[in-house]
Amino acid sequence: MIQVKIFFAKNDLRNFNYLIFDKQSGDSWIIDPFDEKPIIDYIKKESLTLKGILNTHEHWDHIRGNSALQKYFKCQVLSNDSNQLRLDASHQLSFVPTPGHTSEHTAFFWQKDETVLALFSGDTLFNSGVGNCKNGGNVEQLFDTTAYLKNLSDEVILYPGHDYVLNNLLFAKTCESENKEIDEALKLVKNSDTEKGVAWTLGQEKKVNPFLRLDSPEIQHKILKNPKDSDEKKLFIQLRSLRDNW
Repeated sequence: MIQVKIFFAKNDLRNFNYLIFDKQSGDSWIIDPFDEKPIIDYIKKESLTLKGILNTHEHWDHIRGNSALQKYFKCQVLSNDSNQLRLDASHQLSFVPTPGHTSEHTAFFWQKDETVLALFSGDTLFNSGVGNCKNGGNVEQLFDTTAYLKNLSDEVILYPGHDYVLNNLLFAKTCESENKEIDEALKLVKNSDTEKGVAWTLGQEKKVNPFLRLDSPEIQHKILKNPKDSDEKKLFIQLRSLRDNW
């Protein structure tokens, strides 16, 4: 049985790390390790074997724990040039190029056979937001990547690289004040321990994430001076710029 354990790094960047493991075999893999100690403690407690390390991209806060885990467990960092990683007889992780936040960014699709169950999105797609392009990124590539991920099934669970959900929702509210779904999401988040993750689906994201709602008349009217003469890419770029300075 494949399971996911969420680790929250109590740092200013509010990183999430994910241990995905097969409860039956004990094999496990860590995605974007930040602090190695709680990961080591959990793996030992559950009698798991760390088979490898996966990184969505090269920024320091997503690779900080690599060397310590490599040394302790004698495991390798898996190359993002791989296509798939077999988890058990019917589950795998697919390695999917998702450039934008950085040129080499990779996301991981957790699949059962051909069905995508979850998306480990790193710094590409967040709860109610997307990544920035300030440190080696390209906003036009991020638009293309986000449009691609939007086509995944509404049932896919999103596991992002950071807990930015509250600030992202507050920004979303400034873009679409009449969206009652954002109001409900804000109530939920303010009464939840988001450090444990919110496990929203892409279907839920499409109701509150402005970067997935480029067809919203209210967003178009508020962000663009002349919505009739614009396209979704232009709107996305302007939204990202506004979020950068918000």
